[in-house]
Amino acid sequence: MTNYNDSADDIEKIDEITENTETVCHEDVTDIQNNTAKEKLIPDTAPYQINHDIYSEAYKSYQKHFIFPKNRILQLIMLLLAVDFSYHGIMNPDNKLAFFLTALCVAFIFILWYNPRRMRRSVMDVIREIEGDEYVFSMDQEKITFCTVSQDYIQDIPNEELIQNKPTEIYYNKDLYVIEKYEFFLICRGKQVFYVLPKYALYDNQAEIIRENFENKIGKNFRCKI
Repeated sequence: MTNYNDSADDIEKIDEITENTETVCHEDVTDIQNNTAKEKLIPDTAPYQINHDIYSEAYKSYQKHFIFPKNRILQLIMLLLAVDFSYHGIMNPDNKLAFFLTALCVAFIFILWYNPRRMRRSVMDVIREIEGDEYVFSMDQEKITFCTVSQDYIQDIPNEELIQNKPTEIYYNKDLYVIEKYEFFLICRGKQVFYVLPKYALYDNQAEIIRENFENKIGKNFRCKI
């Protein structure tokens, strides 16, 4: 014969165990989230935009440190060759090849001067198209993270609930170069891809924390140009 009182007691015990288990799991998840937040040197910032002037200055800094030095060396080589070819052409007016090579060197010098400026205009045109996109930045002991925030989120929801795209994670290694300017951090990965962190996205002493961490993690690859 089935004892319904015993069955009811068993169901009550099961409910109590389930409730306690859910409470413990919830506390564990909360602890993990809290510990993760504590490990971050810079927690997720509020969504920020990069205005056109900041991006323009950042790209100029990028070109100044990673594009122009190599171009100037090539321009100097072309100039020396042009002088040499010109000398031989003057000494021997029948040497048509010398004049052709001189003109070719001058053309290369112009291309090396013009291409970075053309590229800057192209990049700024692209920036105008994505102006208004919002980003979130964070930093921990192993990496820095940039994430583009979806435009479909509701303005009033908390930062941790924002709909974000797949983050870009940049680890501290020999391919990471960072330049600090008065208004932003220019973060370059492999001297080919760069990211901009405007300081107006930070608060309190976060800029100092970022500076100290870069100095410790990448050493001479960090330059402060304030």
